Amino acid sequence: MEQNYDRIKSIIAHLLPLEISNTNASVDAAPAITAEKPRAQIPKWNKDELRDYLESNPSYKQVKQNLQNFLKDPIFAPKYNMNCEQWREVTLQRSIKVINSGLISLAEFNRDPMKYLLSMELLNLSDPSLSVKLGVHFSLFGNAVLNLGTEKHHLKYIKDIDTWKLPGCFGMTELGHGSNVQGVETTATYDKDTQEFIINTPSDSAQKFWIGNAALHGQACAVFAQLYIGGVHYGVHVFVVPIRNADGSTATNVRIMDNGYKLGLQGVDNGRLWFDNKRIPRDNLLNKFGDVMPDGSYVTSIPSKNKRFGSMVAPLVGGRVLIASSALNAAKLSLIIAIRYAYARRQFGSKGNEIPIIQYLTHQRRLFPLIAATVALNFPVLQLKQIYCEPNKTPQNVKDVHIWASGLKAVVSWHKTHTLQQVRECCGGQGFSAFNQIATLKSDLEIDMTYEGDNHVLLQQVAKNLLVELQKGRYTVTLPNHGVKIQNSDFQIQCFKWRESHLVQTLSSKIMSALDVGVGLEHSWNDNLDVITALGKAYIERITLEYFQAAIKKASANLQPVLELCRNLYFSSRVENDLGFFLCNDGLTHETGLKIQESVNKLCGDMLPVALDIVNSFDIPEQFVHAPIAKPDYIQEFRYGLERNY
Repeated sequence: MEQNYDRIKSIIAHLLPLEISNTNASVDAAPAITAEKPRAQIPKWNKDELRDYLESNPSYKQVKQNLQNFLKDPIFAPKYNMNCEQWREVTLQRSIKVINSGLISLAEFNRDPMKYLLSMELLNLSDPSLSVKLGVHFSLFGNAVLNLGTEKHHLKYIKDIDTWKLPGCFGMTELGHGSNVQGVETTATYDKDTQEFIINTPSDSAQKFWIGNAALHGQACAVFAQLYIGGVHYGVHVFVVPIRNADGSTATNVRIMDNGYKLGLQGVDNGRLWFDNKRIPRDNLLNKFGDVMPDGSYVTSIPSKNKRFGSMVAPLVGGRVLIASSALNAAKLSLIIAIRYAYARRQFGSKGNEIPIIQYLTHQRRLFPLIAATVALNFPVLQLKQIYCEPNKTPQNVKDVHIWASGLKAVVSWHKTHTLQQVRECCGGQGFSAFNQIATLKSDLEIDMTYEGDNHVLLQQVAKNLLVELQKGRYTVTLPNHGVKIQNSDFQIQCFKWRESHLVQTLSSKIMSALDVGVGLEHSWNDNLDVITALGKAYIERITLEYFQAAIKKASANLQPVLELCRNLYFSSRVENDLGFFLCNDGLTHETGLKIQESVNKLCGDMLPVALDIVNSFDIPEQFVHAPIAKPDYIQEFRYGLERNY
């Protein structure tokens, strides 16, 4: 009996996680690890060096520092215990404070778009409602005036937009039409006798819906409407339509209702708009791509309605760029909170010596691949920002921005949402507290997958581009890789290239087969939306791995080992998630598939000694990490008598 008891004790001892010493270390120091088996040690690196490398915008350090200092003003301190009306008032006051500072300006939107992006990213870390409210005003309404209007609009509106004298809205979405903007029902009919446009909401499904700033503060709206002249339809155009007077009263022939309480972003006053034959001057048409002369004649340099519409929406792609970069920052912030807590929080183990929860494989398996993916996605997002901010874009640059912004907005916002759910669970009950930021981030950023384009619809645009490239003979087909060197970057990239290549060929074959038997393109496209979505994701994961590896090659020798660890874990975890596809389509041998699957646990073990250092190297300013559980001694953050005035 005693022998059996000793054997059971031995088995249990093997089941317990490895010992961590010094788990009360500061947030800047990873605890020491004692392993049962020697592991490949990742050399220490300089956290500031990695932080700068992930940021990769050294020339804007002072710009960011100035805004960070500004955001230390008490008005931006975190608040949680407010009703909807209080949230909106606080967000309004914060918005006015930012605008009065002059740190963000529409006049700089085209001149220095990188400064604008970085500034909005910091505002999003401070308060998502603030960044969205100002984003509607500047990125959407202001951007429409700036890039769809002409000099007369710039002279009339830009100064008032920059000073909040003319708070703006963006009237694209309708109750009946969201992603299909060309299908909006709102009409703009030209009256040549008065030289006015008559803006009308012909049905309740045509009401403008979810319009930011419309419920309370907006005075003008960039309205998307179908243009009619003498009964002839000219497609969607954008008009500046007054919706409120300077005293805040509703403009004539305009009706406004509040969208009310939402899942998140309570500080943004979303509203609904109806126009009852609202008359506006002819000059209120934003006429860069098409104009109406006083006599009613239509003038444009782009005769095709579809191409003209494409030119009109192209300048608005910046919203998707900003969502992708801000979503990645939210993933970084949430991982900082969860990982710090996981190294400090103890549960189970021998009496008087409980074990940090990060030691449990279930915890590592949930969090460490997310760290790897967050580091990996950093590099294509940086590249997207660079090509978006390129002042003299080539036609290829414009195309790349559209495709990359569509795909990365979808993939990164999904990654952020998955990350937030995992860290919420990994933090247990503490993840449910608003004080610890995760719950608020989950609710405020849930809309990322919907606005600026539904993610599934955006991935269709990525897939469509790849299909066209294949059909025009410009796509390089990749054969399967049956090698076994799973941590070789060339092997990894070829695996992802093969998956994308196989999917685009499969899609082409299925659509052509359907057309051959008389099935229409629209129906065949719809019948293959599963393949289309998978193709869009595969493309983004392929460029992510390629740009990650390119960044590793350029990194210093000190940074390369930790970046390679992240790359290997990113690759193995992504393949593991899609292992059925690889095996069913002969993309990997069974032996290699098993080897990749088994590598995830080992790579998690390799990351265990350094994960805390990795997240503490993320380019997230410490002033935005408010969560008590992310502090060096979280127990003291909950001592009796300490009240949080949130």
